[in-house]
Amino acid sequence: MSEPALKTQTTAGARQPSGPLQDWLATLSRIDAADQARAAPRRSAEPQPTWEPRIVAPAEPALMAEPEAPPAPPAAEQDDLAALMAENMMLKARLRQEHGRYDELQALLADELRSLRAHVQHEVDKAEELRAERDLWMARAEALAQPLFQPRR
Repeated sequence: MSEPALKTQTTAGARQPSGPLQDWLATLSRIDAADQARAAPRRSAEPQPTWEPRIVAPAEPALMAEPEAPPAPPAAEQDDLAALMAENMMLKARLRQEHGRYDELQALLADELRSLRAHVQHEVDKAEELRAERDLWMARAEALAQPLFQPRR
């Protein structure tokens, strides 16, 4: 619907919904209002200020004084920092888990390759034995057939 249609009240719909539907509609209207308020500054044609480095004046060194602890950051920053640290720890744990899975897969693959290589070597050895046996039988057949092809005296 267009915005004017949303703002126009009809006589048929003048009855206010009650219960959860009313709560839901009220929540939707608050969300719409918040979205419009948030979108309004973005549409402004004013140029955004450019970033400039922040200049901090160096603290004057205190003579013979103990170094002070840095001021504690505000609670919001601590919460953000705690959330970032927790996320970092989760990501590191996930990365360790993925590395463990990768290592397991590599080990399984290496075992399978060794097994396959051993099987192929066994088959090649069998083929070599069959060739040797074939050569032996061919030599015997030639030896037995040789008198048949010699001239009779």
